[in-house]
Amino acid sequence: MHLYSRIGTLITLGLLSLGISRAADLPPLNDPPNQESHPGKFVWGDLLTDNADSAAKFYTSLLGWTAETVERTTPSGPKPYIVLSNAGRPVAGITHRPRRMGDQAHGRWVGYISVPDVGQALARATAGGGRVISKAKNVPNRGTQAIFADSEGAILGLMHSSTGDPGEYLPEPGDWTWSELFARNPVDAGKFYRDLAGYGFMPDTRTPRPDDYILTSGGYSRASVIPLSDKAKVHAIWLLFVRVANVRETVARVKALGGRVVVAPTDEPTTYWRAVIGDPDGADIGLVQLDAPATATASKEAKP
Repeated sequence: MHLYSRIGTLITLGLLSLGISRAADLPPLNDPPNQESHPGKFVWGDLLTDNADSAAKFYTSLLGWTAETVERTTPSGPKPYIVLSNAGRPVAGITHRPRRMGDQAHGRWVGYISVPDVGQALARATAGGGRVISKAKNVPNRGTQAIFADSEGAILGLMHSSTGDPGEYLPEPGDWTWSELFARNPVDAGKFYRDLAGYGFMPDTRTPRPDDYILTSGGYSRASVIPLSDKAKVHAIWLLFVRVANVRETVARVKALGGRVVVAPTDEPTTYWRAVIGDPDGADIGLVQLDAPATATASKEAKP
């Protein structure tokens, strides 16, 4: 059975453990606060894993992130939560999810998009055939957040930051830069997210496939929607991408750090270079190099 085929059973309890934070537990998205609001922008990622310390070491070594552990108060008592930052800006967190018998994948990334009203977005999700996994909660310093599964079971977080959203700047290496939704029915998925978060939905003209699409908001492309094969034994899923300075050099370090390469970068020149890797506990994440055209051309010309 593919590691995504048991998505709901494997991670629901871990997602619920993201729960409640005490005041000053979590850093705000912006310090000092700003007034920016960018609905539809991916603003955060949480990693659920049964080996948080090992995961923190992997990502700090691979991506140059820094890690800081804070204490959170949850219904079951105090729990550590690791905040990952890029150049001093918080970008992600790691929370513990106990390993369960039969688990094939012990880690999983969950992305969060900005929305003006988390409660309203959850209501639209359920009206469209989705389900709530973690109800809307007010988190001191952070704002309101929740987690849901869409009509095909793909899991995504919602966040309304109390300190404003990260700006619409060109992502630096180590920043979230793209997301992809793999769905059985891309057109239905596009309608779901249009109704949920006001996304625009249009064909992706960068690919030769007629059934690839783009989700847009605020004049920016936010994510791809890509069809799953009818024969693929996987559930719909979101895949998050981080920008790196050199995707080939980053991928070369993955195995030495205990991870695996799921999709290697191509050797051919392209609009950008990308890869998909898995961390030591099986959580998949994408890597993308935005300045690939010049690098790819130079690399090809240098070959004998």
